[in-house]
Amino acid sequence: MRHHLISFACLLSTLALLLGGCATEPSLYTGQTGYYAYTWEQELQLGRKSDAQIVQQMGLYQDDELAAYIRNIGNDLLQHSAIKSEDAPEIYQNTEFTFRLLDSDVVNAFALPGGYVYVTRGLLAHLQNEAQLAVVIGHEITHVEARHASKQALKQQLGQIGLVAGAVIGEQIAENKELARDMVNLGGELFQLATLKYGRDAERESDMHGVQYAAKAGYAAGEGSAFFRSLDRISEKAGQSIPSWMSSHPDPGEREKTILELAEKWKPIAGAPPVIGQESFFEKVDGLVVGQNPRNGFTDGQRFYHPDLRFQFDTPPGWRLQNESGAVYLSDPNRSVMLAFSLAKEASPLEAARSFSSKLKMEPTYAQESFVNGFPAYVIEGSISNQSGTLMLHSTFVQMGDKVFTFLGYGTTASFPPQARAIRNVAGSFAELTNPSILNIQPHRISIERADRAAAFKDLLPDQLPSGTDAQDWAIMNQVELDQSIERGQLLKLPASKR
Repeated sequence: MRHHLISFACLLSTLALLLGGCATEPSLYTGQTGYYAYTWEQELQLGRKSDAQIVQQMGLYQDDELAAYIRNIGNDLLQHSAIKSEDAPEIYQNTEFTFRLLDSDVVNAFALPGGYVYVTRGLLAHLQNEAQLAVVIGHEITHVEARHASKQALKQQLGQIGLVAGAVIGEQIAENKELARDMVNLGGELFQLATLKYGRDAERESDMHGVQYAAKAGYAAGEGSAFFRSLDRISEKAGQSIPSWMSSHPDPGEREKTILELAEKWKPIAGAPPVIGQESFFEKVDGLVVGQNPRNGFTDGQRFYHPDLRFQFDTPPGWRLQNESGAVYLSDPNRSVMLAFSLAKEASPLEAARSFSSKLKMEPTYAQESFVNGFPAYVIEGSISNQSGTLMLHSTFVQMGDKVFTFLGYGTTASFPPQARAIRNVAGSFAELTNPSILNIQPHRISIERADRAAAFKDLLPDQLPSGTDAQDWAIMNQVELDQSIERGQLLKLPASKR
């Protein structure tokens, strides 16, 4: 839950783009008529709306210099892409792209229709140079210009498309899909969450053009193959065949080989040597936050703390917690009820409760002004019926300073009553955070350092590693093996010492 919290109303608000039939427009690559679920104008509209939701859900990484670095590489690659060529059909000309750096430790990159490309800080932590980053961004540019989302939506005969990444109203934590979707529908707007997984042909096409654009921009595009080896190692360590966000992609081992072959094909015959850009890349990621950032909220298993916003509350034993940019979601061990904690936009608990009840057309069974650990509050309980049945709800609105926080618990008529006390107890435990050691906690960061001696990589690591990481994680981040010999003076990503 980041400092730039969004209102609960925004969490319930979702995107919908209703389309009839299919669009027939020229392919960017061949100029021949192709069939798509959306017109290009609709894709631009969808991208703009979805981008706002992505930023709210996942949050931007607060480093203007690093964000500008990502944008500059992206815009440079665009100049070598099909969508910026003189032969591009008129509908694609003047398309503006947006490149964003998201504050997530997940190793991920993705694109939305209409020119929106995202990379995470987790991805940057696992890249080794600028050439690898260029191949990844070029790959995502291709997803946009090849209109893979629109093609896949048509193939699946979807009338709507939602976000292609991130959790919406805690769907990923709930594991009770119907319950989570019911909660989404409470916002009054229909939202079809469609996590479109591109086919392997689409991924191969994006690899092909991604390598091509990187090579044309002057990069040593073959460097990209080493990153796919890293993906393989990440998934092996996690005990998975491939990471979930790569589930429809070709096997990473296949891609290692293919990218080297493609890079050789596009290798310049003459001219300046291709750019690897390790030092320039390392200069930009020096100090990058690694792992989860406790400033945005963390749990010790018993309580959830938010140092930046200076609050805390209890977490029930055995409950699962997911901390997103705009909210914190909890679910019971059976995934039968959910509790969402967020920020209301209203100025007082009473105003927030009235707005909440009115918007959801709630039938209240209890509504009362109250106090939570000395803070003004308003508690409301009741039910709401929709086409799927009846949901029971509890909501506590608490004011601390100029902010009004919202606890919303909900479940079915069968699942809610046994968990009602636990939900009320969470809301009732909200309190100001005053512990100096927690208020001053800082995230772990990467430090770019030169090896002070020749040794195996594992022997160059400090004895104490950041919580949540081990030696293998740092080896993967450096794209080396634990026993691999490191030369004196070689640049490495190491845990920064806290001062």
